[in-house]
Amino acid sequence: MFKGGATPAEGGRLLYNVGSYICDQTFGGGVVSGEVEFVSSVETEACEFILYFHPLTQAFTTAGLGGAGLCSIRTWAGGQWITHATAGDRTQLTPNRPYSLCVSVRGSRVTVTIDGVDALVATLQFSLPRGQTGIWCMGRNDIRIRNYQVSRERAKAFVVMQFTLPYNELYSDVIIPVCDDLGLIAVRADETYGPGLIIADIAREIIEAKVIIADITPANPNVYYEVGYAHALNKPTILIAEKPTQLPFDVSPFRVLFYENTIGGKSKVEAGLRKHLEAIQTQWSTT
Repeated sequence: MFKGGATPAEGGRLLYNVGSYICDQTFGGGVVSGEVEFVSSVETEACEFILYFHPLTQAFTTAGLGGAGLCSIRTWAGGQWITHATAGDRTQLTPNRPYSLCVSVRGSRVTVTIDGVDALVATLQFSLPRGQTGIWCMGRNDIRIRNYQVSRERAKAFVVMQFTLPYNELYSDVIIPVCDDLGLIAVRADETYGPGLIIADIAREIIEAKVIIADITPANPNVYYEVGYAHALNKPTILIAEKPTQLPFDVSPFRVLFYENTIGGKSKVEAGLRKHLEAIQTQWSTT
């Protein structure tokens, strides 16, 4: 239970009570859910689930009810709010009524669901780092929170490459085992099934991935298109290529993991890919 209240400030303004509960569970993707009830009023109240909390800077990213609208996704940093997305009007909220609030985080995509209905879906310009989760509340009146739960999911590594030999073997014999050892799920576009546009499926996979692994050995326009989209979303991207691939001008400045298609080359690319992924995972936990 959050205990609301207000304190008079200069100029007749009121400062409303603010409370944060930071739990010991780390979160980098999955679902945070609970039941939220605004007691007496929703005029000044807000209840948002903390998706990432930085203990040193005290910055945090939230998604929830009230605040900037019916629901919103925002970040508190540097003494101010940065609103990433908002939907509806806070006047749609009703006091003394329990709301089932569910926030899903997959890569850069955040979905806010209220009573089983997706109320807000947004693609952030960054992937949430791994950090602590919790609850943030504000307002003059009390807010009741029940059944708060955190369900974590394994992060996704989306693999971009040509779907032919020997790249299929590189994917099955090297990339999948390394990702699995590090707790990641490796996925390729040809493993997506069902109706719909292929390019839309690929865009969704890139958005929902935490890291991109791209083999740029052949000059494949599709591969470069997907790498460009990943860069536009600020996704950590590991580029790999078979020696002696000549890189295009726009790609040559980037660090590339070169490999040889030999038995000895396999062990080297395994070791190199593991080091790159471990470095990215370390960044997730310290950002």
